[in-house]
Formats: sequence, C-alpha cells, structure tokens
Amino acid sequence: MSKSEEETESLGSQFAQRLQGGEVIGLVGDLGAGKTAFVRGMAQGLRLNAQQVMSPTFTLVNEYPGTPLTLIHVDLYRLNHPSELNTLGLEDYLSAQQIMVIEWADKLPSLWFKDMILITLQIHNGTRKIQGI
Repeated sequence: MSKSEEETESLGSQFAQRLQGGEVIGLVGDLGAGKTAFVRGMAQGLRLNAQQVMSPTFTLVNEYPGTPLTLIHVDLYRLNHPSELNTLGLEDYLSAQQIMVIEWADKLPSLWFKDMILITLQIHNGTRKIQGI
C-alpha cells in the first residue's frame, strides 16, 4: 500500500534493488495509479538519475543508462494495435545488463514476454494498492 507518490517511489526503489538484470517488468493500472512514480523509484534503486524519468508516452521508449544496469522504460499507452510492437524492437533491449519496465503491459499480446514480472497498481480513495512486488 502507498499513500503518496513518495511512498510509491520508495516501493519501486526497494523492488529494483532486488533485480539482477535481464528482467522484464510489466506495469498495469489506470491513469494516475502511479506507474511512472514506481519507475522513478526503480531508477533510484538502481542508482540512476531518477529526475530524468518521465512517462515516455510520445517517444514510447526511454533509456536511462547506468553502471552496471540500464533501465529501459517503455510506455504502450498510445499503442493502437499489437502489430505496432514489431516496429519498437523491444527484443533488442533484452540483455543481462538491462532491465525493461513496460507501462500499460496489458496491451501486450499474451505471452509476449513469458517471464515478465507483472505488477498491478490500483488507486482507491487516495491509496495505491500495488500487487506483484
């Protein structure tokens, strides 16, 4: 549970510190549920510049390089059809030195990334419920 954006970022940071590299994280939740705040927290946990993290809604993919891990931030909100995924080349980002986090992962065809860690964010009465971490 999270009662603020800062708490959501903290949960993201704690979660990211457990990651080794090569993981694909899928985030699902309504607008305003805290998906980008969670990613900003992940960047903090990976010791990246979290201030750079913004929703990549218009660019679809942002890359936050770091050492030893790079965070790949994907936002599928504006995806109109699953066939558009082929133009993004997401498979090219899969490596042991990178972690990919995908907002609006529910727009992916089933089993696109079969080992994806799925995190659901829901907001009710100002409190965020975060499942899957």
